[in-house]
Amino acid sequence: MLLALAIQVLPVALGMNYRKLKARSFAFAFSLILGQLLLFQLGYWLGDQFLYLVKGFKGTVIFIGFSLIGIRMIMDAFHVRKGERTYVMGNPLTVILASFAQAINTFLAGMLFTLLPVDNEFLLMVLLIFTVIVSGAGIMMNPEKTERALASLLFSLGGIVMLFAAVYLGFII
Repeated sequence: MLLALAIQVLPVALGMNYRKLKARSFAFAFSLILGQLLLFQLGYWLGDQFLYLVKGFKGTVIFIGFSLIGIRMIMDAFHVRKGERTYVMGNPLTVILASFAQAINTFLAGMLFTLLPVDNEFLLMVLLIFTVIVSGAGIMMNPEKTERALASLLFSLGGIVMLFAAVYLGFII
C-alpha cells in the first residue's frame, strides 16, 4: 500500500527532467519526498487525535477511506496518460504546491493507518524508501508519451492495490 502511495509522485517527478534542470531536479525531488512524509505524518497525528472515536466501526471507515483513495488513483490515471498531471517544473513555488497537492491521498492514508496495528516509524521509513526510488526514477525519465503511459499504468495498479487493501483490511481483518 505504501508503494501505491509512493507512485503518486511519479507524474510530478516526470516534469523534473534531469537533463534540463540538472542539480535543481534533486532539490525539487527532495520537496516531493518531504511533502509525502510531512503530510503522512500530519495525517497520522490527526488520526491519532480523533479516530479513536470510530473504533466501533473502524472496518467500515478503513474500507471507505482506502476505497476512495483507490478510486481517485484509478480516475487520475487517465489524466496522467494525457499528460495533464505532469507539470513542467522550474519555479520552486510550483514544485512545493505540486508536492502538497499530490500528497493529499497520503494524508488520508496516514489518518487511516492509525486504525491499524502498525508502527508509525516503520511506515515512515518504508514510505521514504519507496518515494525516493519512485521520484528518482521519475526525474531520470523523459516526459514523453511512453513514460506517461507507464506512469498511468502504475497509477492504475496502485489504485487497484488500494481497492484490494480496502476490502481486505475493512472486512477480513
